[in-house]
This record gives sequence, C-alpha cells and structure tokens, in this order.
Amino acid sequence: MNKLFFSIVFFLCVHTICTHGQAVMGPYWFYDNHYLTEKIIINPAYAGHQHFPKVFASTHRKELQLPNAPMMHVVGAHSRLGNLGSSSSSSNSTEQTARNAIGGVLFADINGPFQAIGTKLDYSYTVPLNRNKSSLSFGLGGILFSKRIRVDKFYPDAADDPLIAASIGNHVTVPDVNVGVLFTHQQFYAGFSVSQLLENSYHFSKFNYTPARVFRNFYLMTGYRFIFEIFELEPSIVAARNFASETRHNIGNFVDLNLEFYLKPIVFSLSYRYNGFISAAVLFRTEKLEMGMRAELFSTNRTDARFSSFGLMAAYTFNKF
Repeated sequence: MNKLFFSIVFFLCVHTICTHGQAVMGPYWFYDNHYLTEKIIINPAYAGHQHFPKVFASTHRKELQLPNAPMMHVVGAHSRLGNLGSSSSSSNSTEQTARNAIGGVLFADINGPFQAIGTKLDYSYTVPLNRNKSSLSFGLGGILFSKRIRVDKFYPDAADDPLIAASIGNHVTVPDVNVGVLFTHQQFYAGFSVSQLLENSYHFSKFNYTPARVFRNFYLMTGYRFIFEIFELEPSIVAARNFASETRHNIGNFVDLNLEFYLKPIVFSLSYRYNGFISAAVLFRTEKLEMGMRAELFSTNRTDARFSSFGLMAAYTFNKF
C-alpha cells in the first residue's frame, strides 16, 4: 500500500514537472521563510549590509513526522570590499569607502527522490546618502542550480511507468539572475527584489513535452528597529508574489509579519504567515556570534495544527579582516 501511494505521488510530481509550462523548481527558500536566517538569500542588495565579513549556515527539516522529510541545507558568506579597517575609526571609514560588496551561497534542497543543489553569487553597490545617515544599495546576482531524481530514492515499481522511467536519473541545470535594491535610514530599511528574473525553460523528461519553466518571484520587505535602553524591538513585513498561473498552488505568494525582540544576548523572534503558519525562534546573539533554533507550526487551524519544521542556524561576523 505504501509503495502504491508513493508511486502515485511520484507520478503526479513528475507529470507536473514535465507537462506544465511553469513549475515550482527553484530552491525552497524562494517560497519559504529561509530569509529569516539571512536576508541576502532573497535580496542580493543585502550583500555586505553589516559592513564586515559574515559567514552563516542553516539546516531545516520539514514535516517532522515523515521518515524522509524534506531538508534544506544552506551555507554562505558576504562582505564589503575595500577598507575593512582595524582602527578605532574603521566603522566610519568603512561606510565612506567600502561601497562594493560580494556574497555567495551554496545550498542543497532534498525532497525525497528530488534533489536540487546549486550556488548563487551576488554583488551589491551602495551609495551613501545624507552624510551616511541613509544609503541606497543595488544588487545583482547569478544563480545556478541542478535538479535530479535520485535513482536510490524510488521504489522499483514506479519505474514501470514510462514517464517516470524517462525521468529517473536525469539532471537539469538551470541558470538565472536575481536583482534587488535596498534603502536604509538609520534603523529603518525597505527592499525590493526579483528572483529568477529570466524564467528559463528546461526539459526534465526524455519525452518531448512542453518545456517546464521556473517562475519569477517578487519580494517586498520593510522593517524598523526600535532601540530602547535595555532591549531592542524590530517589527518587519515581507511580501512575496509570483505569476505562475499554470501551477496548481501558488505557494510563492505570501505575506509574513515578523517580530524580533532583542534582550542581550538572547533574541526571541516570531513570524506569522497570513493564512499559513507560525514560526518561532530563540537565538543567542553577540557582536560577532549568532546561533539558535527555529520551530514552525505548519497551520494556524486548530483542527490540523502541528509542528512540522525545525531548523538550526549559526553565523559569525568578523570585525577585522
């Protein structure tokens, strides 16, 4: 029974990929909340935002009840280029001279027999405004990811279907472009970005079906950090939109309401996705080190609410280079 069920689900996934003009094929962060780990994931203009070199890593497991639950692993780094000075005036000097920044991310998106691995490289240029109280950053990034159906992760019975048999073991490599812009003014920020700008097409099966296509995603985010004597509070909003009209569920469309409460050195954060899930995190954060965990409640509906996601994250910022 389990093999039959898996075969049916597997067939529907491959059929959707092969026959629809557009398909959800990008990395999972494009329609999830992985940006809560590091915003450069969805907006290249965030590269070097903290002025100093930063490395980060996270791993997330979806659907905890499933034995082979989807997993997302991410590791990356970004930094300003130029004067990352070691003197007492390094902060002002960096803001004035280090306008260029680069960043990179490696990722592995594993969902049962489907596996996507790839990398993205980002570049940003920052223009100081109003005597460095405000700035405007422009970001451009390239992304390259390869997706395949793993031979060792399917039931032999599924290969009896010619559509599935024509797809097992195949690789598709898709390049694309991401762009973004970011405005900051002291504790306020607002950004807009577009991922998978080119919406490139690809053939996943050996059969000559209509090419599938990754869809374009639009992100709008804004937030403000209130600084009090003993704690900080940062509410933010992130909205995403795609126009993949031929997909059955536009899971890339969402509005997140986020709240981060910073009580040194502990950070509590809460994220609510409109008509979706609730995500909560506890982090330990100092000037250099950040590490913690995040849990996600899949649905806010009382009848089916359950914990379905768990993640670990860590980051380190170098104040000298």
